[in-house]
Parts: sequence; structure tokens; C-alpha cells
Amino acid sequence: MIAAAPRIVAVIQARMGSSRFPGKVLHDVAGKPLLWHVVERLKRSRRISAIAIATSTAPRDDAIQTFAEKQGLTAIRGPEDNVLARFAMAAEAMDADVIVRVSADAPFIDAAFIDHLVDALIAQDGDYVLLEDGAVTAHEGVDPFSRRALDKLMMDAAGDPVAREHVTGYFKLHPDFVHIVRAAPYPPLAVECGRLTIDTPDDLAFIEAIHARLGVAPGAAALGDVVRLLGREPILRNLNAHVQQKPIARAAARVLIRCDGGGAYGYGHVKRMLSLARALRDREGFGVQFALNGTEDALATIRHGGFPAETIAWQDDARELAARLAESQSDVLVCDLREGLSRPELARLAQRVPVTAVVDDGGGRRLSATIAYYPPLPQVERLSWHGADTVRRVGWEWALLGLRKVVTAQRPAGGRPTVLVSMGGSDPFGLTWKAAEALAALDTVMRVRFVIGQGMADGARIARAIVALSPNFETIEGADDLATEYASADLALIAFGVTAYELAAAGVPALYLCLTPDHAQSASAFAAAGMGLSLGLAEAADGTEMVEHVRNLMADAPRRRAMRNAGMAAIDGKGAERIAADLAALLAQKRGQQTQIVSLARPLRERLRATAL
Repeated sequence: MIAAAPRIVAVIQARMGSSRFPGKVLHDVAGKPLLWHVVERLKRSRRISAIAIATSTAPRDDAIQTFAEKQGLTAIRGPEDNVLARFAMAAEAMDADVIVRVSADAPFIDAAFIDHLVDALIAQDGDYVLLEDGAVTAHEGVDPFSRRALDKLMMDAAGDPVAREHVTGYFKLHPDFVHIVRAAPYPPLAVECGRLTIDTPDDLAFIEAIHARLGVAPGAAALGDVVRLLGREPILRNLNAHVQQKPIARAAARVLIRCDGGGAYGYGHVKRMLSLARALRDREGFGVQFALNGTEDALATIRHGGFPAETIAWQDDARELAARLAESQSDVLVCDLREGLSRPELARLAQRVPVTAVVDDGGGRRLSATIAYYPPLPQVERLSWHGADTVRRVGWEWALLGLRKVVTAQRPAGGRPTVLVSMGGSDPFGLTWKAAEALAALDTVMRVRFVIGQGMADGARIARAIVALSPNFETIEGADDLATEYASADLALIAFGVTAYELAAAGVPALYLCLTPDHAQSASAFAAAGMGLSLGLAEAADGTEMVEHVRNLMADAPRRRAMRNAGMAAIDGKGAERIAADLAALLAQKRGQQTQIVSLARPLRERLRATAL
């Protein structure tokens, strides 16, 4: 039975090593660390006797201990991979009768709601408390439970992965394990209003937007104020509506992405891998980090996207990736590269990680991968898979784009006909200027917009020279995402690459200049599917021919409409989501097989032990 005057302790679980958003617990929210918001709101509870922070012994969590000491709080440190053990240590150190498990990522917790749950738990002598069936609440991030429930977890479920990582999540999966009681609905917060926890950078942007709209001091916004704001302005929820909560029963997973990017590699690999990384993080709950063979500006692009990233030399791929896999404890290795990693090297790395995946890879390393993803290109049809167990996924549905969101082309009525010119992030062959010189012969009624890539040498000078060539020329500089530019274009002239896939998904007909014979083969598949026209190798392209093709297509609206429809029918922009879900399912399958092997091995070990005795 819970004591008549129980000691109720709030235990905040916090660590700097969040897989989806490292360092989030001390990241500023409205000018104060996220943990500060949580602590300040807990202090308003009439039921909570003490507050402790349970963190790990990892050196990076020293910062959390420093924060706790400055706040006058107790920091309990225990094993990084065992949240349950840290809670048991905290309960013992704080002499708790009732523990309120508090997530460090919930900045709008409500003290009165916590007291409501604690009152119900104590009044009914329960071990864990939930709202009545059917009741909804905007509140997230707290779970009151009894000390005896914690003791039972330690005695009977300490080895269970859900209990070790989620603690109270075990009660939800096993409702008969302890005495669960129900609290009455809580009318002030009886509404669902989206995610109010911070697991990703997009969640942070959402929470910051709420603070900005409310215009109050840090910690002053009540959860009820937030509920009313989102009722008035539901569009705010779109900022993080795509982020999914990681299922309780799914074990944590980490992905290492190895890609090339910047300079002569271009930026297509980086941008499409960022799309995959966002889908893995936001939809599947995976932690993602990058190993990049490339330039500093490409590295900055990845970090700006919210992912840890370091450079790697392709000549030393095997050794460096082995070290990164061990350090990050990754479960999946994704490779989108042109240089580095031979077949034997990837085979050795595959022994360290359950799943290895390659994207659009024609090299020998693909034969050592667990799974490979390709669009339906002529080169892919000719690949030999003799002697390989690699699972192949081939189709337009697996095409990866570099966009955060596809916006379909829809030029406003009466707007000027627009041609978009994009020759890649670095344009190493100077095609942007070559196209500008050729297109200067176009009628002035036509607007031509040139993308100046982030890695283009002398980009500013080229931009000035382009706008001086013709009054209907404009430049686009510093754009991270071209989705809105695609949406306003009638036709595009591009260097073939990831941009071709993005334009097809947006419904923009395109003319393709190909940097290599391999690109020319790929472009032929787009032309055969009716999405655009290939102008062949860029080095042999004739300016007069470029202008003629642009004029002809701009004058042929029915043909452009057919190309638009063909592109959108083939590529729907959901390739990143599909691959992320596919990798998650494959990892779950591999883990299930491993679990089965372990469970089969136990009886054998027991029989051998009995025989030895």
C-alpha cells in the first residue's frame, strides 16, 4: 500500500546522446535550455516533493550534471543503455514512494495535470495510472507510478528491452503486470493538438513558433494557452505533422550514411541522402549520422539539415567506416557513392552491421550489400547479380529526390512563360553560361531563370554576366530547395542528375544535357517514359539546337502537358519514405532472426550444462 503521506519524486530522464536530435535537452527553446522549461514547470506541482535528473555516466552527459547542480537539483548517473537501472538508482537515492517519470523533451508539461494523475494513483492505491478509456489529452511526457511497480520491474523484467529503455512502456504492453488505475478525464486539456515534444529539429521549429505567436516570457505559456492557440491557428501543426513517434516495442536503431558530395561530385547525392535521413529520423524514429567524402560546403549542408556529419577520405573508406560503425553502434549502413569501398571491403563491413544498403550503385560493392535500390534504367537491366544474395528493389517508386516536399507545377494564369535552367550545384563544365549565351536568342516574352549552384566557381560573377545578357534573364542564388521554382516553371533545361527526378515528380517537362555516357543512358529512360527529351552529351551540345528545342516545346502545350502527366505518374516523390520503411522492416526481420537464433541456442546450452553436471 502507498504510504499515507508518500514522498513523490519527479525523475527527469535526460541525456545528450539522443539518436534523432543530439544535445536537444540543453538546446535553447525561447532563450532557455529545454531542461530548464521542464524543471520550472515541475516546481509548480503541489504534490511533487523533490526533483532529480537521471542521466548516464557517458562523458558527454557531464553537461547535464553541471546544469542540475546550477539548478540545485540532484543528478543520478547510471548506465547509458539502461534507463530502468537509472530510475531504480534515482528512486533509491531520493527515497521515493511514488515516481513521476518525466521526459526531458516535453517543454509544456502542466503541474496541475500531473497532480491530477498522482491524486488518482494514491486514492486508488494503484501502481500505474492512465486516463479513463476514450479520454484524450494534449499533455505528454509524464507517467506517475509506485515504488513497488518499479521494484517489480527490476525483479521480473529487468532484462526486457522495453522495460530497460521505456520503463513505464512495459506496463502498457503488459497491462496485467501491475495494478493499473484510471484517472478521470481532465477537461482543461481534453483535446488532441499534435506533437508537443521535441524529438527532431522540426519539432523544435514548431515549439519555437508557438512561443513566438504567444509572445510570452520563457516558461510563462500554460499548456492551456498552447491548446487555444493551436485551435485558432491549426496551420502551425504542419511544421511537425510529418514526425512520427517511435513505437514503444521497437528497439532503438542507428543508421550511418556514407555518401559523396560537393565539387566534382555535385550535390545530388547529399540532397537525396538528406531526404532519406529525414524519413528515417522523422517517420521511423532512427538516429542518423553521415560520413562524407567531399567538400566542406557539402558537409555544412548536411549539418545544417540537423544531422551529425564528419568527412572521410574514400581511399581509407574501409578502416574509417569500420571505426565509425563501432563508435556509433549503427544497425544500418547506407552507401550512395562513386568512389571507395570494394566488394570485399563492404563484405567485411557487413559482418559488423545487420543491414547494408546501396543506392543507384553499379559497382562491384553492390554484390556484398543486403539490399540495393534503383530506378528502372537501361544500365540496371544489364547488371549481373551472379553469386550475390542482394535483395533488389527496381522501379520509379524507389527514386530518391532531394526535396523536402514536392510542389506540382502550376503557373498562375496570365503569368509569363518560364524556362528554368539548372546545371547542378557546382556546374564543373560551365554549362550555365553556355546555356545563357544560347538562350539569349529567345523571344523576350519568355522569362528564363538560371540557378546559380552553391558550389559554382565564380558564381556571383557569372550571375551578373547572365542578367546583363538579356532583359528576360533572372538568377536564383542561395536556394536550399528548388520546389517552389519548379512549381512556377513551364520547362526546364538541366544537367541530368537528381534534378531530373525532382522535375518529373513536380510535373515539369525537361531537356537533359548529359555529363557522361552513363547519364545519357539514364536520360534515355526518362525520354522513353515520356518525361522529357535528351539532348545527348553536353560536350557536344549545340547552342542553336538548345534554343530550337526550347522554342518548339514552349510552343507545344499539349506535348508539355503529356510530359507533365508522364512524370507525375512515374515518380510520386515518396521514394525516401518507401526506402526508410523498407529498411526499418528489413532491420526488424534481421533482429527477429537473431532473436530466434539466441532463443534456440539457450536450450542447447542448458542441455550441454546438464550433461556436464
